[in-house]
Amino acid sequence: MPTSSRSFSTSLILCSSSFLLGVLFVNWTYDHKTLWTPNPTAEVFALAKQHYTLLATEPVIIQHVFHTVVGLGLLGFVIKLYKPSESNKLFDGGSLVLFMAGLIVYLTNVRRGFYSVLDGDWGDVDEHTGINVIAASQVIIAFTLLGVLGLQVGQYYAEVQDDREQAEFEREQRELRQRRHQEGDMRTAPEGKKDK
Repeated sequence: MPTSSRSFSTSLILCSSSFLLGVLFVNWTYDHKTLWTPNPTAEVFALAKQHYTLLATEPVIIQHVFHTVVGLGLLGFVIKLYKPSESNKLFDGGSLVLFMAGLIVYLTNVRRGFYSVLDGDWGDVDEHTGINVIAASQVIIAFTLLGVLGLQVGQYYAEVQDDREQAEFEREQRELRQRRHQEGDMRTAPEGKKDK
C-alpha cells in the first residue's frame, strides 16, 4: 500500500486538480455556448464577456485562494518526486508535465484573455475570437487536469496490484519453504530410526 507521505502528496495533487476542474466547470456554461453552439449570437458573447469581466475583477483574496490551490498541487509533486521510485518517475513525471502544461496555458491564454476583456485590447484578433480563445484554453486545461487525475488513479491501481502480487509471491514462498521443511523432516525421521 502507498506510504503515508505518498498518500498525503497524492491527496494534495488530487484535491488541487479536482478543485481546479470545479473552477473550470463554472465557466462551462459560457464556454459551451461560444464554442459549440452553431452561429452564437452577439448576446452570447456579451454574456461571456460579462462573466469574464467578473472573474477578472474578483477580489484579490479569491485570486490568492486559487494560486494557493495551484501551489498545493505543485507541493504534492515536489514531495512525491523527492526520492522517486520507478512508478513515481513515470506516473508522477507525466502528471507533472500535464499539470505544468495546464498552468502555462492558464498564464499565457486565460490570464492574458482576462486582461484583454478589461482593457479591450485583443491584439490581432477580434473580441469574439479572443473570447473563444479563452474558452478553448479552458477546455485544454480541463483535459490536462483530467490526465493528471487519470495518471494518479492509474498509479494507485498499479501500486495496489503490485502489493497484491508481492503478497501472493511471499505466501507461495512461505508455503514452499514449509513443504520443503516437512519433506526434510520426513526424510530424516526414518534414517534416525535405522541408526538405533
